[in-house]
Amino acid sequence: MKKTLVVLAACLLTAVGAANAQSTDAAPMGRGNRMGQGRGNLTPEQRAEMQTKRLTTQLGLTADQTTKVQAIALAENQELATLRGKYAAADSRQGAGQEMKALRDKYETQLKAVLTPEQLTKYDQLRDERTDNRRDKMKAGGMKQKVKA
Repeated sequence: MKKTLVVLAACLLTAVGAANAQSTDAAPMGRGNRMGQGRGNLTPEQRAEMQTKRLTTQLGLTADQTTKVQAIALAENQELATLRGKYAAADSRQGAGQEMKALRDKYETQLKAVLTPEQLTKYDQLRDERTDNRRDKMKAGGMKQKVKA
């Protein structure tokens, strides 16, 4: 009888351990709760929504501007997703940088046509600050740096 109880307890503990190992947490392990983490899993629609909200808040966009910016951001993110898919399967990503830059320039031109001169000045300032922050993080080793073979 004791042996049966011991075996039953061992099976129960194994089952509970397996169930706990399979449960998924809402937040990823590590630094998942920090800003900007986990954006790789967003759909183009979700990315466009985030960009639109950020620009609406930072630049004080009107309702009409917000609608236009949403359409521009959605089109950009859909094309970027296609481009990422194209180069994810490819052996070489050499052409990806040039295509992404051309895509960014195309949509930035469209965005600038929607903004007022004051908003455009603020947008350029915010973009430059983001670029500087990324550059500083790379120098500090906070971001992965691309290694050329």
